[in-house]
Amino acid sequence: MAFAIIFGAFGAHYLKNTLSPNHLLTFETGIRYQVYGGLGLFILILLSKFYSVNLRSPVCLLGIGILIFSGTLYFLALRTIMGIEGMAWIGAITPIGGGCMIASWIWTAFIFYKLKTK
Repeated sequence: MAFAIIFGAFGAHYLKNTLSPNHLLTFETGIRYQVYGGLGLFILILLSKFYSVNLRSPVCLLGIGILIFSGTLYFLALRTIMGIEGMAWIGAITPIGGGCMIASWIWTAFIFYKLKTK
């Protein structure tokens, strides 16, 4: 969450006048999903403590998803100011991160479904 706030401030104060509107939107999408993911991690940790259930795997999967999803968006948005013209193919990896984030919540639902049916 701290990094999302730092990146958001960096984007608002420095990148606003440096990136194209399209790249700035991509950067902001990365921040938004990093915040959503950070809140999700907080919720998963609270659920694991409150219900005394092991949610380590969904937490790890969500963390990996955040890194892949937001990380690739940050790279795509910032590559021009980093002097990297190519590598647009990295965008094809972004949905893998989103899939990990989705799978994390499905896995969590399955864990709680199994817990309820016991």
